Amino acid sequence: MKYIRQIVLVTLLVVVSSCTEWLVIEPEGKVVSTDYWKLESDVEAVIAASYRAMIENDVIQSMIIFGEVRSDNVLGGYNQNDQLQKIMEANIQPSNSYVRWGGFYRVINYANIVLYYAPQVIDPNFSVSELNAKMAEALAIRALSYFYLVRAYGEVPFVTDPSVTDTQDYLQAKVSEDVILDALEADLIKAEGWAMTSYGRPTANKGRITKNAIRALLADIYLWRKKYDQCIEVADRVINDPLLKMIEADEDPYFKIFGLKNSTESIFELQFSPKNYTLNGVINSYYGNIDNPSGQFIVPEIITTQNEIFVNTPKVTDIRRKDFITNRSSNNVFNIFKYAGLIRNERSDGVTSDYVYRIAQSSPANWIVYRLTDVMLMKAEALVQTDQYLPALRIVNTTYMRSNPTLTDTLSLTEYNDREKMEKLVLLERQRELMFEGKRWFDLMRMARRDGNTNRLIEIVTRKLTENQSVVSSKLKVMDALYFPIHEDELKANSKLKQNPYYESKF
Repeated sequence: MKYIRQIVLVTLLVVVSSCTEWLVIEPEGKVVSTDYWKLESDVEAVIAASYRAMIENDVIQSMIIFGEVRSDNVLGGYNQNDQLQKIMEANIQPSNSYVRWGGFYRVINYANIVLYYAPQVIDPNFSVSELNAKMAEALAIRALSYFYLVRAYGEVPFVTDPSVTDTQDYLQAKVSEDVILDALEADLIKAEGWAMTSYGRPTANKGRITKNAIRALLADIYLWRKKYDQCIEVADRVINDPLLKMIEADEDPYFKIFGLKNSTESIFELQFSPKNYTLNGVINSYYGNIDNPSGQFIVPEIITTQNEIFVNTPKVTDIRRKDFITNRSSNNVFNIFKYAGLIRNERSDGVTSDYVYRIAQSSPANWIVYRLTDVMLMKAEALVQTDQYLPALRIVNTTYMRSNPTLTDTLSLTEYNDREKMEKLVLLERQRELMFEGKRWFDLMRMARRDGNTNRLIEIVTRKLTENQSVVSSKLKVMDALYFPIHEDELKANSKLKQNPYYESKF
């Protein structure tokens, strides 16, 4: 396939590390070969290349587009291009450049190279436990990439061998979701036993795969597959770990999480730093920055002025509404502040006085893949599906009351006393807490998969639209429409690939 063929000779990125920074890397003109894999540092270099591949624009871009653009969280801003607008309108063609999957397969290939060559390294200073820890990183990086692909496309080619020669068969057919996810579960269970608990440095603990990162990913997969008991069990291993700690309301939690980065409740976040010559250009473009506070995406009015999601009248009590979204701007739109912003200053009466945006070149945002409250709310969702409403409500109250510290009354079980009400509450709380983090569309897909139809999903995602509601509704009537098409270039390059069912007869 095209995405494999173009990276047969893989350029390595070697680590030039300091005592305080992980992923300080620069290009080195070596290629993968049997002569290369002699030392532990060789393995470390390709592991670093795997992480470096994950912060490339096309991967971060896909994480946002797969998880947010089709949801009710965002609308197109003044700077949005036509192809993104078509995705929002459910008019997605196989020629759309945003449905390319090559970035994730590039990451997968790096992981496959590590898994193939690392066990062959004979280095007296490279212990079995150190080897296993690096194998765990590669297994988890590969699993995370495939999990994104499965949720976005349904069925995809499942490649577990590295691309190292021109004699390999690069034409691979799609594999079913269950086969892929069965393999990922087995890999992650093995990786959890091998992985590091801590690397001894904050940026590495948050920027590299740890046991908790593996557990968070495994809980996510279990939830996707309706394996609710397993989700609860593995989520508890994250929640109960003393290395992770929720930040209290009076400690300015969202500034610490998204402004300062690598907080005590972060589990895994992709690292960007001018010291590493890595700038998060996707956030700058889509969410905004100091030079252009209005990015390609803006916030729908239903979130900003109505009470369905945040209580906006008569007074905003939820600090997430204030920390994630700006007040009405001069061009009559609401901008995203989460990730794009750095500091929100507030007057004594609770009204925001000004927003300080990031400077793209000197303070780029990290991209958070998993954090503690995400896993807590995964558990809450699984508890609801097993009719355990009270413990689920306690979790929701933990995140809700942190963000509404001026309220005196918690959410009550008398108001949320059945599965339908609790399911809506957890879905809503996940939206409030994880807005713009690339989670919402997948949350809605899980709901639709449980329902066996798209009726509720359509009702939710079309609320943001002021026109074309009926058109979007008609296009999302079938479950297969929730997935993306395979890009036409992949179909041309690989005769074994078949277009996803919804798009076969349309283009």
